Amino acid sequence: MQADATNAGPIRRQRFLRHHDQVAAARRFIAAALPRGSELGDTARLLVSETVTSILDQAPAGPGRGTFEVAWAVVDHRLRIEVSDDGGPARLRHRIHELQSAGGGGLKLLQILAYRWGVREGVGGRTIWFELDLAGSEPGRPR
Repeated sequence: MQADATNAGPIRRQRFLRHHDQVAAARRFIAAALPRGSELGDTARLLVSETVTSILDQAPAGPGRGTFEVAWAVVDHRLRIEVSDDGGPARLRHRIHELQSAGGGGLKLLQILAYRWGVREGVGGRTIWFELDLAGSEPGRPR
């Protein structure tokens, strides 16, 4: 997690094996970030599911090989979550899907539900990050 804010809490991180059954484990890890039953907690778990699945689907090594990491911290009244892989320099593709399609809506959900989000890519892999506003401003609309 990059230190891009002046008011950051402790960073919690966990590494997972690159396998689809680890999506639920990543959701449980994020559940510790917010009070049980909170709407923001539901949103965080949904977006973690989508970003982890995207990382797994985009991995050049394929599922089951390598690892990914999920990290979270409270930064300036926002919950910042990062999902990173060790999959090399493959580019994240923004795919176009039909409404009836079984997948591919994760980046669109980030656009709608996150306070802000982005992707960092490099030789060592990629990171999809997003922030949820703990102060309650509207998703997708930074103050």
